[in-house]
Amino acid sequence: MNEVIENMLTRVSVRKFTADRVEDEKLKTIVECAKASPTGKNRQMRKFTVVHNREKIQELARAVSSVLDIPNYRIYDCDALILISFEEDDRFGYCDSSVAIQNIYLAAHALGLGSVWINQLREKCNSPEIRRVLDSFNIPKNHVVCGISAIGYPAEHPEPKTRTEPVEFIN
Repeated sequence: MNEVIENMLTRVSVRKFTADRVEDEKLKTIVECAKASPTGKNRQMRKFTVVHNREKIQELARAVSSVLDIPNYRIYDCDALILISFEEDDRFGYCDSSVAIQNIYLAAHALGLGSVWINQLREKCNSPEIRRVLDSFNIPKNHVVCGISAIGYPAEHPEPKTRTEPVEFIN
């Protein structure tokens, strides 16, 4: 099987990571792959914020835990986060960010890393506790965080799940 297609078909969400540090070069490669994803009218309006500091990641986790009332939330104890944000009035923002997240997952998987999509911030970016952390990450106040990719070395290797969405071919 073609290795690109095999990578796509074997990628899984990873929710348990080792304590191993992800190499900076791998994170740079992943972000370049994210930036290579298409954007509506090639506007390239997304902002990518890479957080490679476990203390800062847990600061965000504590804010999310408080705002969403999720006790002991730790963002899966990942080693790195990539936050994708865009201006809140950008009508293409969610689509543009979603395709970037897919590229992040595929690149991470190709590099032997695991990842999972975290979408809790989408509606909560302006809650004071979360906004304080986003400000410390230099995410503009008028930005929405579409999604976060938690990245690290997988502590477990789940099998891909069977996909059940209907497909219809019209000839």
